[in-house]
Order: sequence, then C-alpha cells, then structure tokens
Amino acid sequence: MTHPIPRSLLYCSALHPEQYAKSALTDVMVIDLEDGVPLAKKAEARLCVEQFYRSPTAQRTALRINPLRDNQGLLDLLLVQSLEQRPEYIVLAMAEAAAEVDVVRANLGGQGGSPKILVTVETPACLRDIYAIASSADGLIFGSADYAASLGVPIGGWNNILHARTSIVAAASAAGIPAFDTAYFNLDDDAGLLKECQDTRALGFSGKTSIHPRQISIINEAFTPSIAEYEHALAVVQAAQDSGEKITRLKHLMVGPPFVKQARKVIQRAQELGL
Repeated sequence: MTHPIPRSLLYCSALHPEQYAKSALTDVMVIDLEDGVPLAKKAEARLCVEQFYRSPTAQRTALRINPLRDNQGLLDLLLVQSLEQRPEYIVLAMAEAAAEVDVVRANLGGQGGSPKILVTVETPACLRDIYAIASSADGLIFGSADYAASLGVPIGGWNNILHARTSIVAAASAAGIPAFDTAYFNLDDDAGLLKECQDTRALGFSGKTSIHPRQISIINEAFTPSIAEYEHALAVVQAAQDSGEKITRLKHLMVGPPFVKQARKVIQRAQELGL
C-alpha cells in the first residue's frame, strides 16, 4: 500500500518510546537520534529504537540519524542495517552532499526494505548543492534553526530565510520530490503557526515538521485542500474539457494549460488524502 505524502512530521526523542504512540496524531512520527538525544545517551537511545522495531507496527515512522561525518551517524546506520522492521523514512541531519544520500541508500538496500531518505537542509553548504542533493533524495526538510544560526540571524523569522525556503521548494520540484517546512517554535502561537503553514503551502511545501503534538491538527488541516479548493479545481478541469482543452473562461478566471495543471495537482492531493 502506497501512503500519501505526509502533511505533518512530529519529532520525538528516541529516549522516550512511550511517546512513539503519539504517531496516531501525526502522519509520520520522527524518532530522533540526533538533537533529541544528549551525547551520553546515544547508546541507550539506540537500544530503545532496536526494541521498538522488533515488532511490526502500523505506525508510519521516520528515524532521524546523526550526521554521517560523525561516528554517531555511522553507528546509527549500522543500527538501521540490523533492524528486521525498518522505518518508512531515514532523515539525514546536517547533510551537505549528495554522496551522503548515496552512502545511506547503498548501505540500506536489499533485504528488510530500503527506507526513503529525507535530507534536512540546515546549512548554507547544503543549499549550495541543493539541486544535486534533491536529485538523490526522496524528500527535503528545512531545518531553519541551524540554518539561521549559521547565518547569525534570528531563529523563527520569515524574510531573513525566505531565500532558503524558495530554493528548497524549487529544487524539490525539479527533482519530483516533496519538501517539508521547518518546525514552528512558538508553541503558544496557534495563529502564527496557521499563517506560517498557509504561507509555506503557498510556496509549494507539501507539509511541515512539528515539535509538539498540539500543533498537528493545525498543520494537517492547513496542508489539506479545502472542499472549496477541491471543487474549484474540479470546475477548472471541467471547463477545460468542455472547451476542447482551449483557453477558456470560468467566471472571472482565465483557464489555460497552467491553471489546469495546477488544478489536477490539487485534485490528486485531495484524493490521496481521502477527500
């Protein structure tokens, strides 16, 4: 069974297996071996992950591993190799080259199923080679906190990192893969979260990561086409068909090939999500 592209990806420290069940709230639970685990606890966290994947699970999960340029990342890769049941996704932290994706893919192929690989764009160096990286990956995630810190600009801004967001979406689109926006760090600002979801969806992101379960319902709703959007898309496609695929008019809107292409994408997404 092919799952739809996720709208929400919720991070959870690998040290807390009791929280993995919260994946029922989110499209994908990201079990985090990187920032969510102190260095002294990495080995313990791997044991938690190993125990969790000993049994089949219906939950859609991702496993965020440490950077491959670090010994911890290599140990994480060995862990995934050993798992009989594997996550749907591997999330690469602090990746800066397409070769890192190739290394993970080569080592996780064969028996046990090969997870899809999501690359977290967290540094200017990653952005420099973003098209090559996107062509090797199965999806991109924007990690704005580390990216902003690299630039020395405030974390959680919009204009100061807009260039990164648009570059990520463009590269993902060129490669035919989804892009997922960064987490929203103000946990009490639902209105701000909703606006950022709407704005990033308008840029072309397919979904958004999250650091708290209470954000998930807002994210899922924002990245799901509304009934009005779905019905409008159906009307655009119908108008084009009725005109013999010529440029035509639907109320005040000119309908030409780009509008039909966009409408078909809305219809496809809505149907994937069960509308």
